[in-house]
Amino acid sequence: MSLKDFFQDTGPIGLGMWLGRHCSLSSGRKLAACGARLISAFQSAKMMQAIKANQWVASGGELGRAELKTRSRVVTRNIVTALFEYFYYYQHVEEAKQRIVLSPELQTMLEDSRGGKLQLLLGPHLGGFDLFGMMLVKFGLKTVVLSYPKPNKTYQAQNQLRELAGMRVMPISLSAFREAKKLMTHEGYSLVTGLDRPIKSKDDQKYKPAFFGKPANLSTYYVRLARETGAAVRVACGVTRADGMFYYDCTPPIAFDDYADLTDDVVLNAEKVMREAEKFIQAYLEQWAMFYPIWPEALTQIKNLP
Repeated sequence: MSLKDFFQDTGPIGLGMWLGRHCSLSSGRKLAACGARLISAFQSAKMMQAIKANQWVASGGELGRAELKTRSRVVTRNIVTALFEYFYYYQHVEEAKQRIVLSPELQTMLEDSRGGKLQLLLGPHLGGFDLFGMMLVKFGLKTVVLSYPKPNKTYQAQNQLRELAGMRVMPISLSAFREAKKLMTHEGYSLVTGLDRPIKSKDDQKYKPAFFGKPANLSTYYVRLARETGAAVRVACGVTRADGMFYYDCTPPIAFDDYADLTDDVVLNAEKVMREAEKFIQAYLEQWAMFYPIWPEALTQIKNLP
């Protein structure tokens, strides 16, 4: 098996679980730091270019070439460390609970869910987002996850871990939307999904909500889903604080406005959600684990930076 085949198969998930089972937190973090240095050494790689382009836009275009290089290294280290910690705490759940601090609003969300109120949690890819989703289940949230469409074997293995942790996972598709809606309205599930991963499509997207002030190919289906289910829409995330604790937070329910025009209704309400996500991302920019280019034009723009 080639190295490329290894990373596109179940190899990374199996290796991560093995490390999480056999390594201590301190030794695993050291390995993660070494791996991150190796990855970030290839600054011209697509992943590193995407990280830098996304960081540049989210920082208001204020970072220069050297600053972006430094930032990309920090972001990569945080991403790899969070990934190891996910595999570690997946197998040490009670230990994970000792590091988690729930915000008052997130506690309210969980109480609302226990009381039968449907939740639609939209998460930017911040910090240990996989661990965050898993721990919401451990705190009692009945969760259905809409995940990356047409997953390769690595994503399939990742989804299997989520299923074993108690989530219902469905790759995004029209049938998945219908099934998720049924689970929400008839079985009391809350939906958890990412909101900042760009849509890959050869066709021009109908809706392009502004994200950090620029139109972006991001999903907007949650506007209609919220309308049809009556679920409370919140932006939620789990980040690592400076004191090493995991901080789990969410917004209060985001009230959608009514527009006669369908495009306005979808785009402008999605932008209300995006603005809340921007606040979380800007507060923890170095933990923003988005390594797909949200704004392709920024890839060209950062090449001309001084």
